[in-house]
Amino acid sequence: MKIPTLSKNTWLGLVAAAVVGGSGAAILVNSTLNNQPNPQSSAPSSINQVSQSPTATRAVDGQLAVYWIESSKNKLVAVPIAVKAKSNDEAIASVIKTLISENPPESNLYSAIPANTQVLSAVTKNKEIRINFSKDFTKGGGSASMQGRIIQVLYTATSLEPDAKVYLSVEGKPLKYIGGEGLEVPQPMTRKDFALEF
Repeated sequence: MKIPTLSKNTWLGLVAAAVVGGSGAAILVNSTLNNQPNPQSSAPSSINQVSQSPTATRAVDGQLAVYWIESSKNKLVAVPIAVKAKSNDEAIASVIKTLISENPPESNLYSAIPANTQVLSAVTKNKEIRINFSKDFTKGGGSASMQGRIIQVLYTATSLEPDAKVYLSVEGKPLKYIGGEGLEVPQPMTRKDFALEF
């Protein structure tokens, strides 16, 4: 059996086609990424009864905040961004929903919480916060992502009461472990259980 050989001109033609095709794909992807809407202006401020500060003001303890994730110096850091709630009764559920459904106010921030996650309930009583999520909360991501979403929820939920105890559940069942590597989720948990940098 004889293996066919390609002439020099055929090889040059194939290489030229690959270069042109690859360049075209790169230009298409780059233009698609550059034409995405501005995250600061794409999310209406009325979603979930919460509005983020237009200038992405960093929050301080005791101020209602949404904690976004930022990659900085080979570490992940939870960054508090101040928000205002129109209803104190639903402030915690509103800010958690903000993490899920809205774009971060700065391009270097993101949420580790899966987009399809639903907040089924959020109840605050006597410095205890109980949040019940849909099963989507536990899906996708590696150990850093799992730790990031726990930290985001913990710090966001306790932004008004930094010493509050937080209980997490999924579909009504206490969340004991999350992710394939089995990150333990203490019940209750406080800010002392998880650092902002991880």
